Amino acid sequence: MDLLIVGEAEDKLAQAIVYFFTALNKNVAILDVLSASQLFTLEIINGKVSVSPDLPMIIRTVSPPLMRKNFDDTFQYEEALSTLWAVATASQAPMLNRPTPRNMWGQIASSSVLTQVRADLTPDTQEIFTCYQKQSFSFVPEQQWYVQDLGTYESAVAGEVLPGSGPYRYRSTLSGADYEVVVVLANKAWRSTQVPLEHLNLEDRSISLLRKLDLNFGVVIWSIEPNLEKAAIARVESFPTWEQVELVWSELADSLYEVLCQKSM
Repeated sequence: MDLLIVGEAEDKLAQAIVYFFTALNKNVAILDVLSASQLFTLEIINGKVSVSPDLPMIIRTVSPPLMRKNFDDTFQYEEALSTLWAVATASQAPMLNRPTPRNMWGQIASSSVLTQVRADLTPDTQEIFTCYQKQSFSFVPEQQWYVQDLGTYESAVAGEVLPGSGPYRYRSTLSGADYEVVVVLANKAWRSTQVPLEHLNLEDRSISLLRKLDLNFGVVIWSIEPNLEKAAIARVESFPTWEQVELVWSELADSLYEVLCQKSM
């Protein structure tokens, strides 16, 4: 096996990676967390850690929901995830978003404010955490609020009712803003539109942001003021979807091959 993707078989981005690498005569497999954790042997001999097989890996599985649905299933999943965490941390093979001893998903937090603090930035937004969805919301004309269910990770405009059971995170952003998606891989970045935003230097800012968050692959979504003069971080994704990278896939695919099959990171 030349590359292991840990995730779901229905993941469109994982499927695209398999298709691209297979065309280059690379053997790629997509395994879920439980199956992938059983693939490896982790040994400590004379104080040295070894992983077998030591192969390039992409872990595309998010953390478990905050609300546990089934104790046994959650326990088994978290044990398998812990095994993958140890394997990925000790591995010497190329990897996207290699876990650290402190965090498996870089320095990204469910709180956008905390994520910005961890990236040594001054937060430019407000957040409210609550156990219940707010039936009414006091709006500031210049701001738009969004709500996210931290149990299901679904989001909506504040005021809309989400089907989950919470807890909930409310976040403000600039009202009337446009958005630019920047895809980052290692030291390269690509904007998804052709809008003249060179003066905002979004590519370099996105690369720097992910590096501070201990990530080498992800998407930074920027909110752009209507006059195109300023950009603020709207969201950072360490598990980009196919739809978020589709417009720059040609460039990204070639770089993925270079990173995962031609050099270590």
